[in-house]
Amino acid sequence: MSEYSDHRGSRDDNSFGREPQWRKRRAKGGEGRGGRSYSDGGRGERRGSGRDERWNRGDRDDRRGGRTGGGGQRRFGDRRDGRDRSEGDRRSTRRWDRTDGDRSSQRRWDGNDRDRSRRDGGGWKSEGRGRRDDNFRGRGRGDRRDRDWSPRHDRSDRSGRGGRSWDRRDRDRDKTREREPRLPDKVNPKDLDTRVLDALAPLNPDNAERVAKHLVMAGSLLDVDAEAAYRHAQAAVSRASRIGEVREAAALAAYACGKYTEALREVRTARRLSGSDVLRAVEADCERGLGKPEKALDIIADTDTSGMDEFELAELAIVAAGARADMEQHDAALIVIDDFLDAHSLEDDEALARLLSVKADVLMELGREDEADEVRASAPVLPEAVTIVDLEEVAEADTTYVASDLHGSRRPLVEAHDLVMVDLDGVCYMGTNPIEHARDGLQAVRDAGTALAFVTNNASRTPQAVVDHLATFSISAQPDEIMTAALDGVEILKDKLPPAAKVLIVGGEGVHEAVEAAGFTIVTSADDKPAAVIQGYAPDVDWVKMSEATYAINAGAAYVATNLDATLPTERGFAIGNGSLVACVSNATGVKPYAGGKPFASIYRRPVERAGASHPLAVGDRLNTDIRGARAAGYRSLHVLTGVSNARDVALAEREERPDFLGLDLRALGQPHPGAVKNPTKEWTSGGSAGFRVDHEGHVLRDGDALSTDALVLDLPDYRAFIAAVWEARDNGTYVDLPAEITVVEAYPDVEDTVEGTAAESDGDSTVVDREPEPAENRDDSSEAVEEEGRDAEESADQ
Repeated sequence: MSEYSDHRGSRDDNSFGREPQWRKRRAKGGEGRGGRSYSDGGRGERRGSGRDERWNRGDRDDRRGGRTGGGGQRRFGDRRDGRDRSEGDRRSTRRWDRTDGDRSSQRRWDGNDRDRSRRDGGGWKSEGRGRRDDNFRGRGRGDRRDRDWSPRHDRSDRSGRGGRSWDRRDRDRDKTREREPRLPDKVNPKDLDTRVLDALAPLNPDNAERVAKHLVMAGSLLDVDAEAAYRHAQAAVSRASRIGEVREAAALAAYACGKYTEALREVRTARRLSGSDVLRAVEADCERGLGKPEKALDIIADTDTSGMDEFELAELAIVAAGARADMEQHDAALIVIDDFLDAHSLEDDEALARLLSVKADVLMELGREDEADEVRASAPVLPEAVTIVDLEEVAEADTTYVASDLHGSRRPLVEAHDLVMVDLDGVCYMGTNPIEHARDGLQAVRDAGTALAFVTNNASRTPQAVVDHLATFSISAQPDEIMTAALDGVEILKDKLPPAAKVLIVGGEGVHEAVEAAGFTIVTSADDKPAAVIQGYAPDVDWVKMSEATYAINAGAAYVATNLDATLPTERGFAIGNGSLVACVSNATGVKPYAGGKPFASIYRRPVERAGASHPLAVGDRLNTDIRGARAAGYRSLHVLTGVSNARDVALAEREERPDFLGLDLRALGQPHPGAVKNPTKEWTSGGSAGFRVDHEGHVLRDGDALSTDALVLDLPDYRAFIAAVWEARDNGTYVDLPAEITVVEAYPDVEDTVEGTAAESDGDSTVVDREPEPAENRDDSSEAVEEEGRDAEESADQ
């Protein structure tokens, strides 16, 4: 029995909508997609997570239905005149700010004032603010002439003639905070984006924590309950009104609720406080909501777009098209969208889907229904991010379900996914040496009838050369199952250059074949004035070739790199990778390349599109490329301990580099994966594992006993439980004292096995020791009983 919980809220793609664009989107998570994110994860299963919470759109109204309370959306066809309301709103937004105004006009205290103050009570009259623990007398906020600073500390006497006393102000503040929305116990302030956490640093630590929690709640609720998000944002403002990032949050929440006048005021306050040109699309769209499309177009025309990413630019184009449509200029609205699509090759599926939805709406207004239907059919389908919890397993575990970045699957992974994308170097082979069990693991994928793709950042080989190389390890593959970084880099060239443009190549045969197949003209010298340089790995890349690329780039050629891997795994260790060679050219030119390959999402998305898959799985050994790239694309990932990143690296991984599943090698594809469960004892278990937790001092405990910090040997179930416990502790801000060396084994060795035997098989900080599982009767941990008590909380097998 599974419960499906959709955290994204409803969305009607058939409207322009008022949708904030600054948020981490799951396809670039982490890579934080160039937007402003106040809730960095929400830390349930909001994919992208890493990542990945963000300020999200509110609910959209239907195509002609006007505004809605949930999302503040207004269709471009709704032409109500907002001038009367906006006039009142402008009057209502007038407020006094003691920090504003010309300070030179304030009356300065002279010596007579000080003498009179001493006669009255020995106090000290001062210009401006005094110390907070001094008494305050005054005639109110508008008159500063009678402010006396007294040495007395009793707040009961802090009253002034005609003014508010300090104790009354404290009572009013306390009453306001008593009305704050309740914060759930499990809200983690560290889920907030680090940029916003840094902005809150000057606050009192307790107050900063409360503000951060309110912002996390506001970001999490913006889709599902905009009014509740607004209340949390207002609570944050009441505690930290002078911080620009907090006012940005208030602006987005007010915007989602359709409070356009208030949203405008908050946007402009945030801009004044932060000094940056923020939330321009929201500001323009609010003007539309108030019935002033001309003003919206003026704001867009005055916006400096030089530092904006594609999603932000798309938001501005959508608002501009909506403003044109508000003015019944539907032909102009269509031109706005078409011009933007012609000028930008969007890699962001969400932005492209919204633009095409707007175009379809405009075509419908123009009476071109058939074209509108074609446009809607061509729009990318966005996957819905859902959290799936097996309620039976939660009940069997006799504990409250606690989400973890580590997931589980009762079925073998090959049965739970319809496409498996496997890395090559470090997963299938290591240079010219095979990796044990790789062939058997891949054969399990074939036997299950699951589609298979090989995705590699190595651009030196052609697809056929990759097939031939795999055959030397008895691994079968077809050229159309190969996706290399060279192919991904050429797709970037297609987006940047016209057909048959001149391209200078620094790389091997794989890059040459891909560039030639794309129809570009290959040149060998910067004197040929190439339009672009593409650089990929090849063993013969030398000073001469990289210097030629430098000449061309300095002359204005575009610069594309197939990938940015700093190292390349070989049978002798790790050699120089393409990223290190690219760094040489970049350092010489001062130009950063357009980069393909992992960890960018496109190299994973192309095989998924080719296979028509809906539940893909990526497999890799590198956290910073294989796993990060999968998370950026929004796909599940399996990490294996056969290549670069070891078990200790996994324990220290940041959210955007955390795999969903953990295995020793490719045999993990044909195995179930017990999920991680937090028991009532606050210990994490996985299947029949021991219980792991991290105490407040950062010590890792296994069944209550502290682990050695020198070396640690874990079997596979214990490894998964250990990782879940460490991740939770690190997310809560605890520094974890990890062992210097972590060895992962298939099963714990028999007692007669010597330590020397294990050490002999060890190689590096994290080692896979392959042993046959010991008979159940030889184990002393009552594994059957533990299995019944600590069942895994399955995460996605029944999709």
